Amino acid sequence: MTVKEDTSVEAPFEEPSSIEQLYERLTETGATKAALYGALGLFLGWTLFPVYWLVTATLKTRDTLLSFPPQWIPLDVQFGNFAALFTQRPEFLDFIINSIIVTTVTTVVATSIGAMAAYAFVTFDYPYNLDFHLPFYILSTRFMPPIVTIIPLFVIFRNLQLVNTLPGLILVYSMFNIHFAVWMMKGFFEEVPNSVIESAMMDGHTHLGAFFKIVLPLVVPGLIASAIFTTIITWNELLFAVILTLNADAMTAPVGLASFVTKFNVQWINMSVGATIVLVPVLLFAFVARQQLVRGFSMGAVGK
Repeated sequence: MTVKEDTSVEAPFEEPSSIEQLYERLTETGATKAALYGALGLFLGWTLFPVYWLVTATLKTRDTLLSFPPQWIPLDVQFGNFAALFTQRPEFLDFIINSIIVTTVTTVVATSIGAMAAYAFVTFDYPYNLDFHLPFYILSTRFMPPIVTIIPLFVIFRNLQLVNTLPGLILVYSMFNIHFAVWMMKGFFEEVPNSVIESAMMDGHTHLGAFFKIVLPLVVPGLIASAIFTTIITWNELLFAVILTLNADAMTAPVGLASFVTKFNVQWINMSVGATIVLVPVLLFAFVARQQLVRGFSMGAVGK
């Protein structure tokens, strides 16, 4: 008896379709890469054009800004618009200072509490699988529109005399950013091996000491990523700031920008100058921390 040898069956050769042939020719000539870069360039231009128009508007006069056809490149540059803003509306400087204080304190509070809560969810065992469900329940409070909470919050803050105060804004912003920080930081702490925490405990550290001395330095990229998002959300928030503030003592920069729109006119130049000034700190903060931000995203995306 002879053993039947295995014979491989070759698939019949098929001529590539006309579309495939065209794609191969375009790839060989580099047209595919050029088309891809062209599409990305169009998308980038579409995205950045509003920023360009905003910045160039700060260098124009009101008549030039509203002229048609539009003047794409400012010819008669008006650098005095920046000084004119603070001359006409000196309280705008107070709005910026209030935003810096509120954003800084809120970012520190929300990120710190979020990091500690996320560490607790990852490290400790909870009955009824609550270590999985509790972070979701915390995040679910962000599902509803913030506008539905503004009336009860205003009543509570009025009774506590927190309306039109910076501590009141810090409190409400911290409440609405902690759950986001918890959910985001949880993914970063899950990347830390349990053996690291166990080794720290064997060396005599408490959980608090292990958190601050061992674990927290390992998740600094995630901490910075959470801080960046918290900063951006708080810096740009308008709804709560409009309802919970009454005058320049506690108003933030977004409220100041909204005040340039009145029922009689729109102060386009002042609004453009103010928006450009408000835009710069967030861009600088994200630019300085861009490497840590990318590391934080990649760290949170990789599973164990």
